[in-house]
Amino acid sequence: MTDFGASFKKARESAGISLDQIAIETRISTRFLAAIEAEEFHLLPGGIFNRGFVRTYAERIGLDPDQAVAEYERLVQVREPGDTLAPAVAESPKPQRNLYPIVIGALVLLIIGFYIVTRQSGNTAQTAGQPSPAVAVTTPVPPEPPPTAPETTAAASATTAPAPGPPVAPAPPAAPAPPVATEPAIVADLEITEPSWIRVLMDGNPTEMILEPGMTKKFTAQNSMTLTIGNAAGVTLKLNEKPMKPLGVSGQVREFVITPQNVKDIVAKGH
Repeated sequence: MTDFGASFKKARESAGISLDQIAIETRISTRFLAAIEAEEFHLLPGGIFNRGFVRTYAERIGLDPDQAVAEYERLVQVREPGDTLAPAVAESPKPQRNLYPIVIGALVLLIIGFYIVTRQSGNTAQTAGQPSPAVAVTTPVPPEPPPTAPETTAAASATTAPAPGPPVAPAPPAAPAPPVATEPAIVADLEITEPSWIRVLMDGNPTEMILEPGMTKKFTAQNSMTLTIGNAAGVTLKLNEKPMKPLGVSGQVREFVITPQNVKDIVAKGH
């Protein structure tokens, strides 16, 4: 690890601030902050998010944000060629390769043996299945007796008997009225123009994602919504069909805590 990650950790500890406290204030995940201190950049979302996280973290602990971003980009460019290593190809030991002819020969012998056994079993079954000649014995078939008179009388009685009337079906119960759908009190429409990390808490249900340019998203809530945007310049936001002002610059993290009572004020003030 170079002095880059160590400088972040030293500045934070000198200020007596924990990672959890910085995560709450900057809205950057604790694991992303720890990855910056450990210089484990492969754990970050990538691209513009990484530079935004480095800039925001540096500003919070009193480091020069421009110098921190420049040093981060230098480290990434230096490490990229070294990170792409040709995969090591493990050579199979020679004794293991010499077993291939033996294995193939054994398989061939098994197939030949299976074929011979199967053919012999088929011939035996065919021989056992041939019937031996037998003398046909002719047995006289008795004539079929005619139907008796009582059966005819019973059939006639059954025909003339009156059929019972159909049972009366009970009236079906009245179907319950369908529930009336309520419109959500908070509707957030997002249109993405630059890659952006998004985290939303809708009535206590969290979701997190990375959105690409050209994508659109709609989030709804009834009581409350907390919307965190990782790249303010890359998102166009509408609240309840009302367009918001530009949210900020590239890499800036913005958060909105929205309720049915303050949604109009947020649209009017832009925060």
